[in-house]
Amino acid sequence: MKKLTIILMIACCILGFAQQPERMQGHGSDDEPLNPLSFGLREATDAKARYAVLYACHKEAFERHRAVSYAGIDTIWLEIPDTAKTMPLGYNTDFAGVVFFVRNDSEKDLTLFALSGEQPAKEISIDKALLDSGDFRSISEFLAGEHLLIIRDEEPWTERTGYGYTVWRQDLLYVSNGRSLNFPVTSYSTPAAKPKCSFVPVTTDPKTIQNVTIHRGRNEKHKTYCFSVRNQNNVTLRNIHITTPKTKMNADGAISLNNCSNCTIQDVTVDSTYSYKGAYGYALSMNNVWNTTFIRFKADAAWGVFGSNNVSKTTLRECDVNRFDIHCYGRDAYLVNCVFRNKQTQFSSMYGKVVFDSCHFIDCIPVRIRSSYNAYTPFDIIIRNCTFDITLRHHSLVNVMLLSTEANSRPELAARCWPNVTVENLTVNMPSLIRKINVIEPTGTLSECKKPVDYMRSIEINGLRSFRKGKPSRCDIYFTKKAFSTKESFHAVYKNLQNGNGRIIDEINKK
Repeated sequence: MKKLTIILMIACCILGFAQQPERMQGHGSDDEPLNPLSFGLREATDAKARYAVLYACHKEAFERHRAVSYAGIDTIWLEIPDTAKTMPLGYNTDFAGVVFFVRNDSEKDLTLFALSGEQPAKEISIDKALLDSGDFRSISEFLAGEHLLIIRDEEPWTERTGYGYTVWRQDLLYVSNGRSLNFPVTSYSTPAAKPKCSFVPVTTDPKTIQNVTIHRGRNEKHKTYCFSVRNQNNVTLRNIHITTPKTKMNADGAISLNNCSNCTIQDVTVDSTYSYKGAYGYALSMNNVWNTTFIRFKADAAWGVFGSNNVSKTTLRECDVNRFDIHCYGRDAYLVNCVFRNKQTQFSSMYGKVVFDSCHFIDCIPVRIRSSYNAYTPFDIIIRNCTFDITLRHHSLVNVMLLSTEANSRPELAARCWPNVTVENLTVNMPSLIRKINVIEPTGTLSECKKPVDYMRSIEINGLRSFRKGKPSRCDIYFTKKAFSTKESFHAVYKNLQNGNGRIIDEINKK
């Protein structure tokens, strides 16, 4: 009898396990990605019907926490319906090499795909002294798990002259088990700061969007943005190609990242954007992001391909772009083995360091400091093992643009800080009509040079070689073309120069 009881118990357990959902067993269909072919893609009668099929597939995958794969699909022609909604993405989407041809003659601009998490940010009250400390163990919501703490200063940071809008600073802190892994770009422990906080839980699980080509249509009525990622951690966008024909539209954001940490953009190419001369549009738009890495990101367009605000710890490796910039409020950028063409890298309200290592500047100003934000903050520039192909229009390492004659009303921005500059082992290639390079070039309202600048203490050049048509040639070095003075004790260092006995002109702290 005892043996019979044991046998019956085992049988019941086996039967009960067999009746559990396949997901619990670990080898059922719920582990397989959803595929648009299973939702009737081949049977769809036109391009708008195909959009409805894809939306149904992605919506179900998102709701059921399933991956999506486009395996077995080569090309999809889409037309966006008037009633279309953005397709939600789950944690893993493999487009498996599919090529989209997308047309948007609908009644609105639309983002095709969005990875936005499952819940909105929740407001939370936090003493501003804690924001600088990195220790949030006194807040019960942060004691366990991973969270993004989103900070917005309700006191205006600055105004952008000539553009008619107010600028607000934001910060993103990654909080793990009560402690943040990073800190604000600059302090909130100031009388003017009025931080408003919210948070979202995140995971350390990797999220991927990969293997797709998107061709946007010609002469569309409205814009088609491609990918939006918001309130996320540890996302990789990989092997993506986006093209845009010549257009009369602007204000693009082909890919956008908002309130995101630890993201990677790898092997992504953007051929042109919704932009034209005098009208902006970005391949990559970032706002309030931390620790973003670009690997082999290639992009060109009529306008600069980056549009970034509130950005901290950004790394570019092996990239080829016409411009990298942080419009306003950022800290620490590391640019390694990259090519920059035809424009400039631009910063305003920048802190920390901007480091160029083994980069190539082709008719491009390595650093331009914007004037329109009137926010000259302390940071350092390091240019190491780089090559600079100078031209008649671009032959300055650092261009400090000057505009306003009034001090910024925000106390944190009252000082007028110019950066320290360190140059190590720079190769300068010169055309036949120019024989000079400027280290610091002030432009714009040059009367501002009469006011001593804050923060700047040094310009150091250790190793500079100048060439014309591959042969050593003379190059005059102007530490600055326009005389200015510094509040701090200043020193200029130049050694190991191979500039063909060119002159060295120093107009800093000269009366």
